[in-house]
Amino acid sequence: MAAPLKDLRSWSPFRLDALGLLTMLGADEMSREIGSLSANTLVSCMSLLGGNVIPSNAFVDPLHGYTLYNISDAIQSTSLAGWFSRWLLAQHPSQNTSLFEWSIRSHPRHYGHRALAIGIVVNTCILALSLLVGDYYGLASALCMDFGIIIRAHLVTQNRDAIDRAAADTSIHSSDFVRTFVILANGKATTVFAPRNVVVNCFLSTPKITHPKYYAIARAIGWFAFVGLIVTIGQAVLVVQIAIIIVTVSATVLTAFGIGTVSDGVGKTLQVVKSEHPSRHGRRGEAYAMLRLSKEEEDTMVEWALFPQRRNQNWWNQYRSYKAVDSKVIDVVEDSSTEGKPFNVSSFGGSTLNEEKSAATTAKAEELRDG
Repeated sequence: MAAPLKDLRSWSPFRLDALGLLTMLGADEMSREIGSLSANTLVSCMSLLGGNVIPSNAFVDPLHGYTLYNISDAIQSTSLAGWFSRWLLAQHPSQNTSLFEWSIRSHPRHYGHRALAIGIVVNTCILALSLLVGDYYGLASALCMDFGIIIRAHLVTQNRDAIDRAAADTSIHSSDFVRTFVILANGKATTVFAPRNVVVNCFLSTPKITHPKYYAIARAIGWFAFVGLIVTIGQAVLVVQIAIIIVTVSATVLTAFGIGTVSDGVGKTLQVVKSEHPSRHGRRGEAYAMLRLSKEEEDTMVEWALFPQRRNQNWWNQYRSYKAVDSKVIDVVEDSSTEGKPFNVSSFGGSTLNEEKSAATTAKAEELRDG
């Protein structure tokens, strides 16, 4: 039987023989987004550029230049799990003022099947186009692309499941909340509140895969799929090449910009709430004031060189003024915004503010500062 769109095989005003090399572009961006292990409800089942970061396992490798200060336990660590470093980077935190509060869900989260449905429809269309055109190189490219997607989904799921197990493990470390301060490789800093076992088992240690042997086999299959795509896509007819390019680049752009990405948690059990410190200007002193540190904790911050020596009276006076304002703001919001109801302030002095309370807090902070 003749291919219905056989005439398109001869439509070739130019050639893209080295097109396979383009699949390695965008590796850093894809390593950041995929390595954050955040789900994407739109394009997680579609082909992406930078496909070599999956079989190489580069998306879980630790990143350098990050430092976590566990203020509650007086522990400093420069070794963070690769997924956590990438997750922080993917959130694009504000200069010093972002606050992330992690907790364990009472019920496992399920993301639905929208991304799977979209992936099946799009990839089936590419397979059908290759068959209709009668392009067997294009068919091989589409199949390699599909195998790469399946392998990526499997490896990412294995890492998410490992995080879920680590987050549930309280055999060694308690689930008491601790305050941490993280300095990213780009110089930005962020505040993180989380259960102690999550900090130790998930943030500072890379959770262990259950079946490393099967994980390695999946990586090997991923390499075959990636190399097969590089070889065959350059030999496919132009119309199939264009279809694959459009789909892959579109999915990559959406992923790189976080469109469709679920940012309120990782895996099935870890959830996170992001908030910005009210009325902040990006100063470290303001972020430190929100921690409401004790005298001993301030001394620890001096030892870590996060705080200057106490003889720097200008800095310390400014820091104390920030603490005084924050204390007054919380008292005012408790009285005026909550109407006698308990205000959602953690025992550390951090808070997750909704928009109404945040606006009230910001206005009062400006009033106090102006006064």
